[in-house]
Amino acid sequence: MASSSSKSSLRRSHGDSSGASSGHSHPRSATQSRLSTAPSIDIDTLVNHLLVAKRSLSSMTLVLRANEIANDARQSHDDVSILAAQAGFLRTSILDQTAILVRTRRSLQSTYEWGKKDFRKLVKSMDLVDGQLDHTMEMLRGTGVESVFRPQGEERRSLLDFIDEGGVDGVREAMKQSIQELQAIQQSFDGDLLRFDNDIRNLKKVVADTPSIQDIPQGNNPSAGEILESLVDHSANMAQLLASLTHHFDMCVTAIRTTEGGVALARRRAAEATQSQGNDGVSISGVIAEQESNVSDLEPKTAKDRAEMLKVVVQDAREVDDVVQEIQERLTAMEQDYTVLQEQHDISKQAYTGMLQAYAILGDIGDRLADYLAAEGDFKTRWDMEKESVFAKLQEMQQLKDFYERYASAYDSLILEVERRRAVDDRVRSIWRKAQENVDKLLETDRVSREAFRQDVGEFLPTDLWAGMQGSAKKWTVVKEGEDEGGGEVQPLRRSVVEAAKERLARAGERRGVR
Repeated sequence: MASSSSKSSLRRSHGDSSGASSGHSHPRSATQSRLSTAPSIDIDTLVNHLLVAKRSLSSMTLVLRANEIANDARQSHDDVSILAAQAGFLRTSILDQTAILVRTRRSLQSTYEWGKKDFRKLVKSMDLVDGQLDHTMEMLRGTGVESVFRPQGEERRSLLDFIDEGGVDGVREAMKQSIQELQAIQQSFDGDLLRFDNDIRNLKKVVADTPSIQDIPQGNNPSAGEILESLVDHSANMAQLLASLTHHFDMCVTAIRTTEGGVALARRRAAEATQSQGNDGVSISGVIAEQESNVSDLEPKTAKDRAEMLKVVVQDAREVDDVVQEIQERLTAMEQDYTVLQEQHDISKQAYTGMLQAYAILGDIGDRLADYLAAEGDFKTRWDMEKESVFAKLQEMQQLKDFYERYASAYDSLILEVERRRAVDDRVRSIWRKAQENVDKLLETDRVSREAFRQDVGEFLPTDLWAGMQGSAKKWTVVKEGEDEGGGEVQPLRRSVVEAAKERLARAGERRGVR
């Protein structure tokens, strides 16, 4: 930056020169005649100062750029404030809605976890009942039918051979289908939850990837308001510096114009400079003509005024380059600060755009939220319906198990019944055997008595008196009536078989008593 002395000097020359030439009534020819003998500096030096001052006015483009930056900065600052407020409001609202969505998702997850837990309980109950039924079936398979109950020569068979296992296989297959249906219900609900998770994840990702005002780098960087204030200050100072350069140029023109031969030399040197360096947009001839037609406030009235003016011109001429450099440095600083402000503006715009995108995603999720909630209701309804079907099948399996257990118990009862009947037959045969022995004894006594009767009186009684007199004693025989439907006598059962049947019946009775 240029020193403070250079700025104050140029500004002082601006003020002092205006005060040094306050008169406007004297014509230019009279002034030139009075000042022609006044002390002066070398005309070439004055012309050089004029050309340098003329070139310094090209800083006007820098000042215009500074003014443009300041105006754009004001607009950017306003945009940042508006975008930041809108983005902040949207972010807060979206985060609140996201929290509600997360709580809703947790509620749905609770329902899903309940379903998983209930499924494990149902499968455990299925395994338990199926295991009991399988145990009963194995017991029937391991219980052989005694050969005394079957035709001779038949291959040994078990109790399981006399039942239709199709019922068991059917209920087991139905149970497998119920398990598959429950799993399908879970998978359907899990798919809805997965889509809900993806929606929430995408929403969170957009929010997380979207910069916020807090993401604007701070550190040693000033705030947007401070940057704007600095830019406006730079622009104002640059305008003042340009005004000082313009005033210095006007003073140089006045000095040339009030110096004999100065105008011609200045025009010639300016033309040469234009040919070699190009036109910088400032016409010395035009300024000279304007001053000649309108008496300037800078016009010196006395030799003392002109000497003072030349002194200021020479002093300010030494500071022109510093002032130009300061304008350039200030513009460079403004460009840097404006870049920072633009970055903040870009971040704010990205934040707002990102929040709009997140808000649109939130709207889409809201449209699908009813479907997710309906999926929970559908899950519960289908689950309860299939659960009732599972309970019915469990009851059917339990009934089959109970039936087969009673079937096994009935077989044991059959063994005892057959043993009881055999015992009855044995007792009947024993009784009839003893009765036959007594009858045989009576008949033998009757035979002896009949023979004695015939010997005692037989010769005295005519044979045709009673036809039965010569007859023998009657014979008595006990004959079993009919045959068993089983086809003959039942062979006696082994005692171990009968005792085992008694024990099994006792255990079965105890189990039924516990129930």
